[in-house]
Parts: sequence; C-alpha cells; structure tokens
Amino acid sequence: MSSLVQKYNVAGPRYTSYPTVPYWEENSFTKSDWESSVIKSIKESNQKEGISLYIHLPFCEAMCTFCGCNKRITVNHNVELPYISNVLKEWSLYLALLDETPIISELHLGGGTPTFFSPENLQILIDGIFKNAHKAKNAALSYEGHPNNTTKEHLKTLFELGFNRVSYGVQDYNLEV
Repeated sequence: MSSLVQKYNVAGPRYTSYPTVPYWEENSFTKSDWESSVIKSIKESNQKEGISLYIHLPFCEAMCTFCGCNKRITVNHNVELPYISNVLKEWSLYLALLDETPIISELHLGGGTPTFFSPENLQILIDGIFKNAHKAKNAALSYEGHPNNTTKEHLKTLFELGFNRVSYGVQDYNLEV
C-alpha cells in the first residue's frame, strides 16, 4: 500500500487544461499539427466509446475559500449568453475539422460554478453541443453545482438533458457542514 501512495504522491497538473501545461511547447506549435491531433483523437475515440468533453463555465457570484479554478467573480448575469455563444462557436470550429459526427460519451460542466448560469441558458448550451453530435447510449453527463445557487429548476433541467451526476465541493472545515 505504501508503494502505491508513494507512486501517486507527486504534484500533477490540474485537469482543466488539455494538453496539460507541462506539455505546452509554443515554439513547435502549428495549426496544422493541432488540427491533425484533434481529428485523430476524435476519430480514435469515436471508434471506441466516444469522446469526453469538459466545458469550463468560469463565473461565480462569490469566491469559495478553497478555489483554485480559473474564474471570474461577478453578479452580472448578462455574461451568460455571450459566453455560451462563444463556447458554441468554438465547438463549431472543432466540428468543421471532422468528416463524421462525434459521439459524446462523457460531458462535464466545470467551473467556476456552472449553476451560475440560468437553467434556460444551460439548456441552450447543451442543446447546442448535441445539435451536431450523438450522445452515447450510456453517456455520463456531470456538472459541478454550488449549494447556494443550484435550484430545483437547475436540477430538473439538467436531469431532463441527461445529466446523471453532480459534484458539490464542500469547502469548509466545520464538521457540521
């Protein structure tokens, strides 16, 4: 057991960037290499079980004590639709590279706080993603929720969209919490 602990007792990159930061090589980066890599990854994943997507929704109304995410603290919800529009625009750039429809086997909304976004805007986002993609039969859709702003409407909307997992980060040392 201690050898297993020692094996994994190392600093690792955060999962919110891919490729992870230690592998970024700006000097050898080319657009064509990136495009080839995206095409190859999606084709290989489609032939297996499908692709996994992480969508970063970086807005929060308040700062959590333990937060290490790339986020923007704001109470201005007018940022929601422009952000979603840009995410969907980026998704269309990926889709334009492909000659086949991607199959999504995993989708995770992280943040920030995805439930900062209204249920209606989350539906616009997810409908926009699946407009030109297939959802795998046993797809795992998950999101990070915040107990202070995840409403019954959020839960209902996300469930109806196929979300079957939620992560609530308890960020408190109080034993009662």
